[in-house]
Amino acid sequence: MTIMSKKGGIPAGLRKVLVIRLGAMGDILRTLPAVRLLRRAVPEATIHWACDDRWRQLLDGHPDLDGLLLFPRRDLDASRSSPGGWLRAAGLVRGYRRQLRAAGFHIALDFHGNLRSGLIGAVSGAKVRIGYAGHQQKEGNRLFTTLQVPPGLRRSSRMTRNMSLLAPLGIDSATIPDGGLPRNPELDAEAGDLVRAALGTLQRYAVISPGVSAGQAYKKPPPELLAAAAGRLRQSGIGALLTHGPGEMADAEKVAALACGAAVVAPPTSLPLLFHLIRNACVFIGGDTGPLHVACAVGTPVLGLYGPTDPAVNAPWNVPHETVFPRDRTYTGIKRVDRGAGGFRGLTEAMVVEGLQRLLAGLEA
Repeated sequence: MTIMSKKGGIPAGLRKVLVIRLGAMGDILRTLPAVRLLRRAVPEATIHWACDDRWRQLLDGHPDLDGLLLFPRRDLDASRSSPGGWLRAAGLVRGYRRQLRAAGFHIALDFHGNLRSGLIGAVSGAKVRIGYAGHQQKEGNRLFTTLQVPPGLRRSSRMTRNMSLLAPLGIDSATIPDGGLPRNPELDAEAGDLVRAALGTLQRYAVISPGVSAGQAYKKPPPELLAAAAGRLRQSGIGALLTHGPGEMADAEKVAALACGAAVVAPPTSLPLLFHLIRNACVFIGGDTGPLHVACAVGTPVLGLYGPTDPAVNAPWNVPHETVFPRDRTYTGIKRVDRGAGGFRGLTEAMVVEGLQRLLAGLEA
């Protein structure tokens, strides 16, 4: 089913679009290419993005967006522990509803596919609400969408799933663009100064991301695997910078200790500065977390380490890459099943080094 006009494209009366992807970092970044294609296909559209307030830095100032509608997640969480917090929470929700309704959206694209995103789409007042069918939606999300795209295979890539949401709009999604993240000259210079101070040179360097958020601890690659990669980088004359987010310093220090001087721990960085560090690196190495998809969004080659997440569903995109994962593992595309199948067990230092060698050889060729 399509909502295209007879002449092709989106009808003139349906050009105020609400994109819904509330989080997390990697999922938002993998939604950006679809939004970029929408912008190219309908340059006159007005496009706003609904996301949790913590991801403002990720999307603020993006050239393909006309604005953000930040869901007050932090304030709602804080209100739970305060006296009369439910009254404040109700006020926050009402305020957010007013923002949505005032925008006068015609179309909602629900890339998130859960109860909360479905409610946001319905409350927005958009008459056309496009979402997923089958296993790609959960918590009754389908009850809030007016048009559902077929679910596809469970092991189809997340990028393919996101692009499929454009089909009812008649938008060609055969080519996947980058993330379009804006480049800031001042942050570029700051990133250069940081690298020079840490590694003593601005020549070829790699970014290694050893940490993960507390809620995704199961995605953290064993430090000895990352240390082995750092050792191989040193053989090629490539410095290794260990980046880290809040609470991840210990992970970076553990890899540095095992790498015996082949990797250096970076100082704490803001999210925008991290983007520029990764953009200017020759290689990114890490697990299936947000920073890996930052690398894809900004065009940096990737060595991805997979174990508890399906490398087919969560593969790097739009960049030269190699993925390494346990060879005897059977993946299903079902998160809870793949997560409990053995983590990174079976992934060896030799496999990581071999994957890195293949990537470096391909880049040199």
